[in-house]
Amino acid sequence: MDDTRTTIQPLRVRRNPVIIGTGLVALDVVIPSGLTASPQLCAGGTCGNVLTALAFLGWGSYPIARLSQDGASKHVADDLRHWGVNLDFVTFDVDGSTPVVIQHIRNSKTGEPVHSFSRKCPGCGAMLPWYKAVRVAEISNLVPRLPKAQVVFFDRTSRGALSLAQQGRDEGAIVFFEPSASSDPSHLEEALNLAHIVKLSSDRIGGNEAVLTATKPKIIIETQGSTGLRLRLNTTERKRAVSEWFKMPPMPVETLRDTAGAGDWCTAGIIHMLGAQGASGLDSLTLEELRKAVHVGQAMASWTCSFDGPRGGMYLASKKAFQKSVRDFLNGRTEPVAEVKKSVVITRERRAFVCESCAVGSSRGN
Repeated sequence: MDDTRTTIQPLRVRRNPVIIGTGLVALDVVIPSGLTASPQLCAGGTCGNVLTALAFLGWGSYPIARLSQDGASKHVADDLRHWGVNLDFVTFDVDGSTPVVIQHIRNSKTGEPVHSFSRKCPGCGAMLPWYKAVRVAEISNLVPRLPKAQVVFFDRTSRGALSLAQQGRDEGAIVFFEPSASSDPSHLEEALNLAHIVKLSSDRIGGNEAVLTATKPKIIIETQGSTGLRLRLNTTERKRAVSEWFKMPPMPVETLRDTAGAGDWCTAGIIHMLGAQGASGLDSLTLEELRKAVHVGQAMASWTCSFDGPRGGMYLASKKAFQKSVRDFLNGRTEPVAEVKKSVVITRERRAFVCESCAVGSSRGN
């Protein structure tokens, strides 16, 4: 890729593309190894990370979610707005729920960083709130107000998500499905019939086995952790389905701090490269173009691994530094994190995390 370019150029160009997504939008509480200060609080979840990363890349991002009215939702909303994510279709009411995910980053016995996720409060041990899917009726009410989208994204199957996917497909959007949890078999079958692109992590195959043999999606990508990924472009020749898996090796990371969020950045990179013209942009897609797009996604995934948290780099690097790092990865070079940190620093919120149970217990003690 030409180093003189200042941005990562999509293969399918359109000004101001739009993505609408539904799925996991959560509060991430990131606790790095040896942290003595308060944890890092930021918006997260697969859907939340993908749409925020795309806003960072210049897309119009519109999540659809049912969040609560508690303090966790305020953290999520403030962070999403900071990055330019549009919240017109996110509700905050007593019937909603704001998922909270605790991420611990530790070092293994060999000194390598590893992360783990928990749904229990690190303070009191109470179970934290979890995800509530958007209802079909809510999607139906939103349809007249939704902007024209080039991509519709969802990471969990539900009747509401499938309704949104059908609406997007009917209007010419790429439907991108990335199952981040086990799927209901009937919902999964419908999702695979609607999706143009399906991306699945090898550690999420349980309950989603049908993805790997599906023939309806045009593109199927299985990420395989430190060994890279494989992809399949389903095409037809003389009315006969033709498909073959192609392996892509991983990109080396010079300074590995945390792999959480790598898959989300890979997804954002692929959407950025392929999605701007909607479904029509996939009609003449070649295997070479697909591999180039996925290579950009891998470069973005490698970039984020040099920072704590799924989107930690966004708070420590300017867009210019990000673009340079990604181009360096694509050209076979890696940029030291210290060099990236010379760019403009955006302060990420740090404060003690207090769950609702902790807050109630504290108020009773006063």
